[in-house]
Amino acid sequence: MERASTTLRPVPAQRPRPDAPRRRRLAPDDRRQEILEAARRLFAQRPYRTVTTAEIADAAGVARSLVHHYFGGIRDVFLAVAADGAAALSAARTAGAEVPFEERTARNLAASLDVIADNRETWLAIAGHAPDPTDTDIHALLLASKEHAVQRTLQANADLLRDTPQARFALRCFNEFTIEATRLWLLGERSREEVEALLLSTGRRLIRDVIPSLPALGDAGVER
Repeated sequence: MERASTTLRPVPAQRPRPDAPRRRRLAPDDRRQEILEAARRLFAQRPYRTVTTAEIADAAGVARSLVHHYFGGIRDVFLAVAADGAAALSAARTAGAEVPFEERTARNLAASLDVIADNRETWLAIAGHAPDPTDTDIHALLLASKEHAVQRTLQANADLLRDTPQARFALRCFNEFTIEATRLWLLGERSREEVEALLLSTGRRLIRDVIPSLPALGDAGVER
């Protein structure tokens, strides 16, 4: 009776399938940016607290542990996205009092909308969803971004506006109005032309007619 052979035959190496996704080798900064881009797209679709680091990792084509290595938890990822976005959105050039009012307001609004269009996912991630009022860091970041917009408007129209409590109050209200109009445009419910015309006409009237005629307010916002 013949004995069975105990010789082990080498197993041929398996080649990866042609359609299998390959993870590219990237420098750490590039990999971090790739994860941020994936997170941006997800945060644009849903509030950040409903997104998981596993979903971000899957969208970026990396291991979940790598997301935690670069950022920590989901809140840290969102803060990084928001910080990046705030810098990009504040980069719009602003014409000042050296430019006639009608031309100035048209140029400044168009420049702002151009930057928002180029950073659609970032804008929606930051301003497109209701923020968590209990998260002080995120609340402070969003508030700083809004105050920056108010300050830019005051500086650009220093020939017409004084930096007063009533001016800041009115511009903060207009900023919320602008956010909602912009959100509807980015979601496809209104065209850019509609939004631009609405914001331009209301913004001009606010700056030129409404704010200068507002009664003075005290520190607590009470009419004097």
